[in-house]
Amino acid sequence: MASVVLTVVGTAIGGPIGGLVGGLIGQRVDQAIFGGKNSRTIEGGRIKDLTVQTSAYGEPISRIYGTMRVPGNVIWSSGLKEVRNEKTESSGGKGRRQNVTTVEYSYSASFAVALSGRVISDVGRVWADGKLLRDAAGKVVVGGEMRVYRGGGFQQSDPMIEAVEGQGNVNGFANLSYVVFEDLALGEYANRIPNLTFEVIADTGGEILLSVIVSDICQLSNITVFDASDLDQIVGGYLVSGPMKSRAAIEELARVYQFDVVEQENGLLFRKLGRLSEAAILADDLVQSAQGARPSDKVTITRQQDMELPREVGLSYIDPSRDYQTGHQRARRLNVASDIVRQSGLPLVLSSSQAKTVSEIQLDLAWYGRETISFALPHKYGDLLPGDIVTMASNPEAQDYLLQETEIGPEGVQCQAVKFSNIRLDRAAQADSGPVPVQQVAELAESLFFHFDMPTITGENVTSPVFFWAAAAGAGKWPGAGLFISRDNDQTYSQLDYTNADAISGIVENILPDGPAAYWDYGNEILVRLDNPDHGLSGAALEAVLDGANIAWVGGEIIQFQQATFELGGFYRLTGLLRGRRGTERYISQHSISETFILLNRATVNTAVMYHSDIGLIHHFKVVTAGADVEDAPSVSRAYGAAVLKPFSPVHGKGLRDGAGTLALTWIRRSRVGGDWMDNADVPLGENYERYDIEILNDGAVVRSLTSDVSEVIYPASSQIEDFGAVQAILDIRIFQISDNIGRGWPLVLSV
Repeated sequence: MASVVLTVVGTAIGGPIGGLVGGLIGQRVDQAIFGGKNSRTIEGGRIKDLTVQTSAYGEPISRIYGTMRVPGNVIWSSGLKEVRNEKTESSGGKGRRQNVTTVEYSYSASFAVALSGRVISDVGRVWADGKLLRDAAGKVVVGGEMRVYRGGGFQQSDPMIEAVEGQGNVNGFANLSYVVFEDLALGEYANRIPNLTFEVIADTGGEILLSVIVSDICQLSNITVFDASDLDQIVGGYLVSGPMKSRAAIEELARVYQFDVVEQENGLLFRKLGRLSEAAILADDLVQSAQGARPSDKVTITRQQDMELPREVGLSYIDPSRDYQTGHQRARRLNVASDIVRQSGLPLVLSSSQAKTVSEIQLDLAWYGRETISFALPHKYGDLLPGDIVTMASNPEAQDYLLQETEIGPEGVQCQAVKFSNIRLDRAAQADSGPVPVQQVAELAESLFFHFDMPTITGENVTSPVFFWAAAAGAGKWPGAGLFISRDNDQTYSQLDYTNADAISGIVENILPDGPAAYWDYGNEILVRLDNPDHGLSGAALEAVLDGANIAWVGGEIIQFQQATFELGGFYRLTGLLRGRRGTERYISQHSISETFILLNRATVNTAVMYHSDIGLIHHFKVVTAGADVEDAPSVSRAYGAAVLKPFSPVHGKGLRDGAGTLALTWIRRSRVGGDWMDNADVPLGENYERYDIEILNDGAVVRSLTSDVSEVIYPASSQIEDFGAVQAILDIRIFQISDNIGRGWPLVLSV
């Protein structure tokens, strides 16, 4: 005799709405996937408490499919870490002052939490005591770091755990997915490790095919011959919580996804119920049963009474719209005599509409499948198997039945079937999950990146390639930002530097005209609107400005200002300017509208160290707000010219000709190191040696290059005739000071 091992049609065959036929297949298969053969208890599914974190030794580890919110089991902890903070303040009046010292303690903990005995893809949100600790973007509301170990067979041990326990004393928890918290701040949680629940994403996109889950369950039960390829439904999430029998897990899934299981050649065949009829049974095909003597006995009908059927079917489930908390939907049948209520709870992720639909289908199938029939067929129907759908055409109206059992005997094929219709599965109920308070981690502010390939502000002697940078915070929480560089065309990034100082930045709303570089510019002004309304600018005395106060970067030009007046339009008017500071006079005449303004000071301008091999190359950079992911931050490309190493352009170039036209060129060098004329002595050279390149130009093209070890050079009349065909009355010339580190500096361009 062959029989359906599991079906969801009818209630008389093994239990409530998704009833199950007793396992009547081979002993090996029955023992492996369906437990003992002598007795079996059938219970409605229930949801284990999925909100309580444990730390018990030997606690079973769940297997997670799709996406679920689960608690974990603490498998390692370093204990609480205490930090003592003192703050001393003075109080009281004259003659009665007193120092008051306040001592505060803060606590953090480092610990590991096991999540799943199956490989996972990632961990999304994390809740601590029911409140969002970490959002889907990885932003954490308190201090600390979280690392995810996905459960591979060869994963390495966590370096922090190994540092505490000693090298070689820690394994990598192979085949166990877990998370490690390092120095999680506990002030928000009464200085204890909070009850944590995790949004675990076990499969790509948070979804998985039903066939994958069923196949995994079979393989874990040592079932090697099975076919679940027909189960193509998508499952949002499912949890096998610890050591449960495989049959129980499959029962839970079958109640929702409407499939049955049939033994086939000592293996199992899983098929969706929404199948077409395999055969039409005519009245003449029915065989007289040995138990009956009249034609009417060819079909025996058994019908359940109303009192045996459920009035209501309720389903508890995991609702993703409620942050993966438990939801409940039910279906009710009105005006019936029954008072039976069937409740079940499944660790299965469903939408409210899906759960409502499942409840209605289960209730409908219970009532529609109340009728079972027994009949016999001739041997030509010997190919029919349990689980096949047949159409009984012997009645006035054709009716489908699902075969439950078939047995081939001398009289023919004895069959038992339950009333069935595919139409009963075609349902789409609508339901609402109800209001859910929205939880959010405070939005991290975007970090704005400002790159300054410029000389040092202080005139220090820098001999290594560096550049200067600053970060400004947008709206939101800003704990600081890290600077990252990619030297492989935006593929991978490594950190260069970090700052927690928010730069004062803004936009210049006027076009700054040309002006003097050798004395105060009282004729021009800068109109700047700051990016952060909480920031401000203030004026400084002339002496303070000369001492380095109020220095700013505007469109490449380094400028200082005396007066800063806040206007009613919401912008600052900066006047009393010193222009072209630190060798940036070449930008004085190149300004445009809406240029970037940055106030330069030691607190907000940072130094990033580069390699000599970076000079002249374009790299990608990211400034990433602390707590945000590097991958999510926008990248910008910047060329690195090592301006910090470039000699300033010479000044005061002059040319004198003798009677033959020979040109004697002279100039005065400047220094990127120091440079202030403090003691009437020459400024420091700033390089290992003094050398210059001089270019003679003809319509912009170089016709002759000269070199000199002093700040003068001779261009003979004979060379002019060779280069131009005649002695020149006016010549265009470029003069560069040479750095042994980087080569040519900025040029002095002149016509003499």
